[in-house]
Amino acid sequence: MERRKVKEMNKKMKVYVVGHSGPEHNSIQSMHKTYEGAFKAWDKLRIDLLKDAENSLKRYESDKDRWHIEMYQKMVKNLSCKDPEKIDNGPHETPYILKWDLEE
Repeated sequence: MERRKVKEMNKKMKVYVVGHSGPEHNSIQSMHKTYEGAFKAWDKLRIDLLKDAENSLKRYESDKDRWHIEMYQKMVKNLSCKDPEKIDNGPHETPYILKWDLEE
């Protein structure tokens, strides 16, 4: 009976972690049992970050310092990528999905 309990305690499971990272942070937003659930959360996060970048671009449209405009244009382009494997918004917030193997 004891052997059975030890076996049950060593169960492994996969989870998918959704978050975003940047030069000075790493923020985990949620964990999911399926990739499909993680992808939905990742896409929502990506769209939220994209909207923030678009709003910032609008704020700086009349700015004489072109670097703000260029930076936010690049962020909008990068965050428009719909593939979690290919998206790269570095050094700014980049959403991600990680697969973790957990043991009980």
